[in-house]
Amino acid sequence: MDDLSFLRVRIASYADYAHRDERHLVDKQVRAWVGEAIAVANERLRPEGATAELADRVIFRCEFSDQAVIRAVDRGTFSDAPTVDRIHALDRALVETADGAATVDAEGFAALLARLDGLLDERASFIESTPTRRVAEEAG
Repeated sequence: MDDLSFLRVRIASYADYAHRDERHLVDKQVRAWVGEAIAVANERLRPEGATAELADRVIFRCEFSDQAVIRAVDRGTFSDAPTVDRIHALDRALVETADGAATVDAEGFAALLARLDGLLDERASFIESTPTRRVAEEAG
């Protein structure tokens, strides 16, 4: 199953990046999926110390949009398949990793959180690096 199909099975209303107006929605959908999974695991495991701080960081990142990513989504071009495919792969990695929160034990929770934090960074960095539309394209 390709990444987009996987995402549409897991997140039924996955908006995708094809339409400019839906790009904000897809960001929210992925962050909500991750945030919910971590919040449930966090409640179940009740971590302390550095793990609790990392859980709070990841949950916070999922509650609020990264404004640099929002600007990049607004300005970026998502018309070429390799760019969109890479974002789908990152979204899938986030969803699959977050799915692991349902069964993670206390010892593995910190590693899962670190992986999610890194994937959120990688996704943001990639989206921010996408080429931007030319002014003429925005006017048209």
